[in-house]
Amino acid sequence: MIDMKRKFKRQCFWLKKLGDKWKRPKGRQSKLRHEKKGRWAVPKVGYGRASKERGTVIFKSQQVMPVLIRNMKELGNVGKSEVAVIASSVGARKSLMIIAEAEKRGIKIINRKAKAAKKVAETKNEAEKK
Repeated sequence: MIDMKRKFKRQCFWLKKLGDKWKRPKGRQSKLRHEKKGRWAVPKVGYGRASKERGTVIFKSQQVMPVLIRNMKELGNVGKSEVAVIASSVGARKSLMIIAEAEKRGIKIINRKAKAAKKVAETKNEAEKK
């Protein structure tokens, strides 16, 4: 099973202000509404995942539930069958502290490489400036 969301193009995808949200095509002669050949996919019943699988991610060939971590206290909320995801709002210094604490507790973190790489890049930039 692949863990990815299906992307549906909107009929007026050239309008940047509308973003990625889906709106059903309602035009009288709309080729997308009539589902003509050569047009892209339209959301339908059956494209969703099974109710047991919703909200889960595949981590090292296991399906687990992610828990969002914003600070050190929230590491206690992570169970055995769950993995941690460090929030994007957490800075590099605190994320390294969270990673170190998670290693002590044996908690798996999904986005640890991205957070650690960001801190390494910042230290290299500081060293070059000096």
